[in-house]
Amino acid sequence: MSERSYFERRHTFLINKEFQGRFAAFVITILIGYSFILLLFQRLSKSVSFPLMIPIVFGILIIFIGVASIFYSHRFAGPLFAINRVTKEMAKGDLLIKLFIRKEHNIIFHQIADNLNSISSNFRESVLNMEEKLILLSKETQNLSEKIADSKSKNEFASQMDKIMKIEKELEAIVRPFKVC
Repeated sequence: MSERSYFERRHTFLINKEFQGRFAAFVITILIGYSFILLLFQRLSKSVSFPLMIPIVFGILIIFIGVASIFYSHRFAGPLFAINRVTKEMAKGDLLIKLFIRKEHNIIFHQIADNLNSISSNFRESVLNMEEKLILLSKETQNLSEKIADSKSKNEFASQMDKIMKIEKELEAIVRPFKVC
């Protein structure tokens, strides 16, 4: 990726050409439909009184635009719902969850899914590594505890042991909320 100044980046309007092209086609289709409905009602207005025609035209236009926007927004509602659901579960600590997006959905949703799945996987590996270290720390703590019990200078060892146990409990508290296996 080439380095560009902030000003140049702000003027790149086609960021996702496929999505933006489809959206432009949708808006053009809506405008063509709107024009067609106006033309139809213009011809009908010759036979119906004008004051009655205005509410009819606006009512049909509202229905037309509402139905078209529901159909178009449906293509985004599903992936956004799935992304929201998965991120809520990740926020709760579930690192086993995966985000799946249907093939027919926009490529940007597939990229977001790949990124979220990668974040979850990397974080899960880190937490698993912390759990392994916690197990090793627990074993070492137990060994040290046994040595302290046998030792003559118990005060010195006891102080060190308290520090290690405190770290162990803090590490356990950090790892406990996450589901990784």
